[in-house]
Amino acid sequence: IMNRYAIIHLYLFIFFRLNAAGHEALNYWYHPHSVSIVGASSSFIIAESDRLNPAFIFNSEKLMNISFVQYPSEITSQLAQVFYPYKKYVLAATIRHISYGIFKGYNEKGTPTSNYSAADTWVSCSVAKSFYSENIQLGASAGYLYSNIDDLSSMLLIGTTGLSLNIDRYNMNVGIALRNLAIEMKSYSSNKYYNPILINVSTSKKLAYLPLIMIIDSDFDTKSKLKNIRLSGIVTLTKDINFKLGTSINRVNQSANIDFFKDLFADTGFGFSISTKQYIVDLGTYFYGMGGIIFAMGIGLKI
Repeated sequence: IMNRYAIIHLYLFIFFRLNAAGHEALNYWYHPHSVSIVGASSSFIIAESDRLNPAFIFNSEKLMNISFVQYPSEITSQLAQVFYPYKKYVLAATIRHISYGIFKGYNEKGTPTSNYSAADTWVSCSVAKSFYSENIQLGASAGYLYSNIDDLSSMLLIGTTGLSLNIDRYNMNVGIALRNLAIEMKSYSSNKYYNPILINVSTSKKLAYLPLIMIIDSDFDTKSKLKNIRLSGIVTLTKDINFKLGTSINRVNQSANIDFFKDLFADTGFGFSISTKQYIVDLGTYFYGMGGIIFAMGIGLKI
């Protein structure tokens, strides 16, 4: 009889890994920022902007990020990222990796064989530049996603492009991104290829009388069908400490009306960011409705 731990592991493996036919691996979280605000994008947040909306990296200083995310069971993701302003551009290079753990192997007769692993590795480069005025930025990223299950592998070429518009009069930013432009180079599955393109529209605003940045972020597919809406906030507690939180319309599906507190925190992220002259330390947590927690930590080095 499988225990609860094994059931969660199997469920997450099936949901995440086998959905790779739809390339859901492109939408994982690799940094505490993303975990805390449930994957929303904003010009006020630089980490992971290269995949969410590359135009947002234009606001970055010289910075190196490393981070670790622990999903339920043995699933983990890691990120290493460098931002580098160069003349009128900002450049970024990123390596992402997600491991789904070690699995017991069996042959057609059910006899145990050697164990095997499953993982994804995503390497990308990004660039952003201001156009026409300092309030308009364009950005693009390109890279490849390599996936493997045991001795089977697949590879995608991936691109994302985005636009950022600052509206200074209202302390507001509007972003539009075309994510996950993909070309399948190699497949390990006979499943029908699914186009993973998403259209993202984000709006963020600094409130005039509160130390709060509000973020509303929406995803649409290429047929204009709404996929998700996220509502997030960043609260400035002190000059160097920020509190972050977020949720999305997925909380409706995660609420089971069985446990009040689990429903209350369903599809909810929390996190803190602490900055010094040289370092940025991030912590983030996300709660699933029926149980299970994601924990993330990261550190940024100003270079």
